[in-house]
Amino acid sequence: MPESTPLPSPRPEGNLADELARIPYEPLLPIEKKLIAWSLILGIALLGLLFWISASYFAVPAGAG
Repeated sequence: MPESTPLPSPRPEGNLADELARIPYEPLLPIEKKLIAWSLILGIALLGLLFWISASYFAVPAGAG
């Protein structure tokens, strides 16, 4: 049976905070802002539609508390 070789240990080049600090700031593009806005609007509208459907078709009778 062949012997397994140990995995190399990760090099201590820096921690996550140092890595993230080196990333340059990139502002959102206008199209990205539009996509985020449309996604939020669509999500809220679909939640409203779901609430309306559930209230209209699956209403709990008044006596069933």
